[in-house]
Amino acid sequence: MEILSNQTGPALIEGATCLDEGVWKARLSPAEVRLLDPRAVSAGAITVLLLSDEPRFDLEKKQLSFDPSKAKLLNVGTTDTTILVGGLPANTQPNLSKCAVPVALGSGDSRFLSSLPPHLSELGTKLLQSVRSKFSGDLTFYEASGKYVEAPDNFWTIRPQPRDKSFRITVRGRPESFKTPATLELKPDMPGYSSFKVARIGQVEEFLRVLDQIRRK
Repeated sequence: MEILSNQTGPALIEGATCLDEGVWKARLSPAEVRLLDPRAVSAGAITVLLLSDEPRFDLEKKQLSFDPSKAKLLNVGTTDTTILVGGLPANTQPNLSKCAVPVALGSGDSRFLSSLPPHLSELGTKLLQSVRSKFSGDLTFYEASGKYVEAPDNFWTIRPQPRDKSFRITVRGRPESFKTPATLELKPDMPGYSSFKVARIGQVEEFLRVLDQIRRK
């Protein structure tokens, strides 16, 4: 994040994620955000920044820019997780679809989504669309195992588990080869692979960070 010391120029945040219309998530250190207000209160783990002026967000580049002189630092957290709120006129209903980049899905991907029971549909859709926004490919279903395997490079697989409302995922690489995610428990699986479960939308971002570490063919 770039914040000009005299606060006369725009602040630019790289790697911002749109959570909803007018709500973004980013990773900013407490030292960075304190440049906005050295006297801001500090409580809890998450930093909260209120943007009183409408910011500009480039969804494809994941860049968020705003006028720091019109921003209010509500809280400085102890971690680099930052929530930014603002940019919506009064009485406006947030629209999550404005955060989403249209993602082309193959026939296998479509089959995967159409097969999901209602209680797994939202999580499965979010998970797959997040993957396709970064990695091209298509899922291939194997009836014997119940797995959907990434093609043409099978660096990850996914299997819905309706009973415990989760997805069992395998990824190429042993557990020790990954930086340990906060809530994903990686376990040894078939030779050269690890497995874990994704059970809530909050874990999708961690899952993507695991995929980023995989050696792909």
